[in-house]
Amino acid sequence: MPSEINASLQTLRDRGSTTAEFRNAVGRVCEHLLRRTKDTLRHKNTGDEDLVFAIILRAALAFLPSVNRVFPGAPIAVLGMKRDEKTLAPRWYYENLPPLTRNSSVIILDPMLATGGSAASAAKKLIERGADPKRMYFCGIVAAPEGILRLSRCIPEDHILLASIDRGLDTFGMITPGLGDFGDRYFGYEGRAVIG
Repeated sequence: MPSEINASLQTLRDRGSTTAEFRNAVGRVCEHLLRRTKDTLRHKNTGDEDLVFAIILRAALAFLPSVNRVFPGAPIAVLGMKRDEKTLAPRWYYENLPPLTRNSSVIILDPMLATGGSAASAAKKLIERGADPKRMYFCGIVAAPEGILRLSRCIPEDHILLASIDRGLDTFGMITPGLGDFGDRYFGYEGRAVIG
């Protein structure tokens, strides 16, 4: 991992980082991950023409500026689900997908891969809509081994691209040491969203 990315990860883990510092570090890490993704796709002889990004709301919105720089004009699928804090299972509330085919290379974006429930649910939804699991990828900033294991039951494990793999999950299903609540930190407030 380049030293600039390691420094950015330290900024993300620092609870004292300002919102601006956090966002800037996120941008550097996301752009690095997407360039790695582009190299991976090129290595696998997959072009950009059938590429679709799938963002999981809300935290994955942080990837959009980097997607626009690295893959300008790529279609973006939007997936909305909320994790039930008691069961840790994802609950769907929104989906808006471009047409998918077996030739589509789909990159699921979500900064945090904790239990893997949301990412696995997104992968299953995309497969139901026509995507080939062998042409699906996941791009995330921090993951727990439990999430990687769960997602690897849906897509190939070597298609899971991450900046950091942390120790594991705490009793609340949160990544340790993790980054805190990514969405709240990125958007600069303690979330008070009401869904459904």
